[in-house]
Amino acid sequence: MPEDNNKHLSSDADFSLFNESMSDVQRLSTDKENLLTHKAKPKPRKNHRYTPSEEPQQFIPATQTIRSDESLLFSQQGIQPKLIRQLKRGQIMIDDRLDLHGLNQPQAHTILHDFIEQQVTLSHRCVIVIHGKGTGSFSNHPVLKNLTFNLLKAHPMVLAFISAKPRDGGTGALYVLLKRTA
Repeated sequence: MPEDNNKHLSSDADFSLFNESMSDVQRLSTDKENLLTHKAKPKPRKNHRYTPSEEPQQFIPATQTIRSDESLLFSQQGIQPKLIRQLKRGQIMIDDRLDLHGLNQPQAHTILHDFIEQQVTLSHRCVIVIHGKGTGSFSNHPVLKNLTFNLLKAHPMVLAFISAKPRDGGTGALYVLLKRTA
């Protein structure tokens, strides 16, 4: 039993030391409920360089011919930057894809237009259009890439598009975001 007495004395000494250390501490005036429901302030957002309403109009002037290695970006006004970031990172599920390799301009125009219409009818949200880089073009500029850019930019059901990640074709393909149908 002498061991139990020593533990008890030690506990009393520790308790006294604790009370002495805490003697100048004051109780907070808030109750437990407020402490438990208090939410931390949200972290400040980083300033983003991309502004959907400004950058697409300035990205590629209408009079400039698009180069084969040039990255493309277009978005309708009002598209959320978060959605554009997801599209750019290839984080939106791809519902379908179209490969335009080997087609001439009239064929590609018709097939691309019909493809977009079909995807909208199927309520697909994101597709990949592979137009190629045009490095083998006789005109020394990517014919199908320019055609795809202009057709998608003018299509009323296209919200945004951006050059794909290298794994999906890089500057030879586009992630295309389509409007949701009601």
